[in-house]
Amino acid sequence: MSVLPEGLLLDLERLKPLLGSCASLDATRARAPFPHELAARLMEGRGEMEQRRAFVQGLIDVVRAIREDFPDNIFWDLDYLASCLWRAGGPRETEHLAGRVVRLCRGFGNKSELRFRYAHDFLFGYDWARWVLREPAGRVDTGPFDLGFLDYLDARRQELVELISRSDAKYGPLQGQEFRNPFIFCREPADEARLHQVLAREDLIPVKAWRFDGERRWHLPFTELRAEAALRLGLPRKAHP
Repeated sequence: MSVLPEGLLLDLERLKPLLGSCASLDATRARAPFPHELAARLMEGRGEMEQRRAFVQGLIDVVRAIREDFPDNIFWDLDYLASCLWRAGGPRETEHLAGRVVRLCRGFGNKSELRFRYAHDFLFGYDWARWVLREPAGRVDTGPFDLGFLDYLDARRQELVELISRSDAKYGPLQGQEFRNPFIFCREPADEARLHQVLAREDLIPVKAWRFDGERRWHLPFTELRAEAALRLGLPRKAHP
């Protein structure tokens, strides 16, 4: 990566301390790769300067957005997302995809009306698998970081904002600094980590985000299977007093 501008390389390196332990759901590795390691592996002498520059800048922007909007995010398996950025096309396509992911982080994260706590459902494909399962014939060829699915997430965000404005029973206004949890199980950090580690061991993660190819699957009811696993582990959501 020495052909990249020094400032861009430094920005990539500066992401490392932001990711804490950089936990991974891949039990075969001690941690997820840091962004500069992902960039080095994906580029590895390939690509024109402008494409490499767009990819590295896009990766920097995406990692910063996840860190800023989901500061409690635990698992940092960004291999597949980084691979999709690298394979998005030319510099303009790469910049556009990165911008779309950043916008989703801003729209769903802790500074938004929605205030979801983690990026896990996006990164590991739970949202995507549920979407494909509803209409597989028309959606099976659309990946979790393809623009067609990101369009759906943008529209879904607006739907949720409207539900909040109407004080919907499931998606109503939050109290104080509360995080949004529409699921039947607890998503406090220790519980979130334990649950997803068990799901990874049981091969119940729809998108293996720790692989460059993602090995994505949609054909199982992953959302329901995750809820069942959480209840089996004794992680029901506690009711508010």
